[in-house]
Order: sequence, then C-alpha cells, then structure tokens
Amino acid sequence: MSLNASRKKILVTNDDGIEGEGLKVLVESLKNVCDVYILAPDSNRSAVSSKITMDRSLTYYKHGEKTYSCTGTPADCVISAFTSNLFGFKFDAVVSGINAGPNMGTEVVYSGTCAAARQAVLMGTPGIAVSLESEFLDYARDGFNFKPLADFTAKNLDTLISLCSGDVFVNLNATSADNYKEAVFASGCIRDYGDEVQFEGDGDSFTGRCSTQKIKISGENDCDYNIARSRKIAVSLVYAEPVLKKMNGTVKFKF
Repeated sequence: MSLNASRKKILVTNDDGIEGEGLKVLVESLKNVCDVYILAPDSNRSAVSSKITMDRSLTYYKHGEKTYSCTGTPADCVISAFTSNLFGFKFDAVVSGINAGPNMGTEVVYSGTCAAARQAVLMGTPGIAVSLESEFLDYARDGFNFKPLADFTAKNLDTLISLCSGDVFVNLNATSADNYKEAVFASGCIRDYGDEVQFEGDGDSFTGRCSTQKIKISGENDCDYNIARSRKIAVSLVYAEPVLKKMNGTVKFKF
C-alpha cells in the first residue's frame, strides 16, 4: 500500500513479542486506515511494566519493510522509535497490543502493553493499549479471536486518539468474541492474585518462585472486568503520570 500524506503514521508495539499473533492481526486491521510501523520486543516481555534498559546496549533486527524488533522492553521500543533516526518522523499515535490476556485495573501498573502506551503519552503522543481475554477466561493459553477487537481499534482510531487528552492513555479490554455491539467507558477493577513466594533449597543460596493463587476481583459495577465479561469492550482512560494525593493539614516531622 502506497504512503499517503493524509494518513496517520502509527507505531505498533506490544509486550508479547514480534511474533505475537495479536500484533500481527492488529497490524493487518490498522493498515486499512493508517500507515503502520512496527518496533516490538524480540521475545515476550510481559509484566515488565515501564522498565527502561540502561545497563547494556540494545540490538535491533529488521524483519521487513517498516518492521523491526529489539532486545529491549516495550518502553524501550517507544523511546527508540521516537528519539532515533530509525523511522525519522513524528508518529501520530502508538498502539500497543493486542495482548493475549487482559490488562485490567491494577494490572496496568505491571503491564508492558500499557507501559508502551504510557510512554507514548509521557513523550507527548497519544497512546492506546489493547488487550484481549481468552474465551476460556483467566489467562488461558488459547481461545483468542483477535480480529473483532483489532477491527474495532482500526475503525475507531481517530476517536481513540482524541480521548488521549495529553495526560491519559486509552486502555481497551474485551473478552474474546466473534463480534461486539457496544463499547463502554469503564472504571478500573482491583485484581488480587494472592501471590506467594515459595523457596526451594537451603544454605546461603536458595531459589524462590512467585506463584499465583486464586485471583480475587473487586470493583464498581462499571469496572473494566465486569464490562469485558459482559461481552462489551471496556474503554478506560488512565493517567500516564502518577496522581499524587494532596495533603490537607499539617504534619510535624522530627529532625
């Protein structure tokens, strides 16, 4: 498809890696409405949050026209695309995903998918994170029909970009389905994984592994979890910068 000056230039990335099926399907849908450029991690970088690689150089790989991967994180990908001559222009938006698994409520703190959208907003560009829950729910390894959510993202790209007011990124979540008939603005749920670290071995050196117990979810009726489970698309607006609590009253500190 030839480049058109009137078409938006969109950077697509993710945290599942360059071979992620959700990324591939998203790219095909977006190509119908914009010019797509890809820079994604070379392998899975799930739950890396906004980590930036500072202790080593990154290696970049070309996979074809306008398509690259690198050995860094999703945030590294956005920073590299924005501050180097790899592409050589300013992007109109970053779309991150489609993640194989939800990124709802408190999960946005840890999500690499959301971190890429957050990094875009921090650098003055709209960011959109897109995540899909399996039809089998609760982090199943299959049962993902990415196309309907990819098509929704592409058809509503301009609207989603407009929702990024300069201080928020857009976070989309849905449960896998053959089609969607409604998108609803949603608050964020609280997902408590009941994480527990179990140690193996003894002596001065031993190993520990974090395991997840049964997930507990809480939130308002309009939270993203409830919206997605009702077969609608949950649209959440998330502040990119930390929101600091204002202190009312006086506190006396000791020195």
